[in-house]
Amino acid sequence: MIMTYLLPLLVLALLCGLWAVFQMWLSRHNPDAEAGSLKCGGCSRRDECR
Repeated sequence: MIMTYLLPLLVLALLCGLWAVFQMWLSRHNPDAEAGSLKCGGCSRRDECR
């Protein structure tokens, strides 16, 4: 009975680990992702809200 819960739990943990590795890989290969725009459109400013 515990094996029916153990396998899905291990698969979920593996997927979370792979997602974290993918995010680190993506941040290295797409350096513009961290410098995204902070313009929300909530005001009439033309520059960024930093």
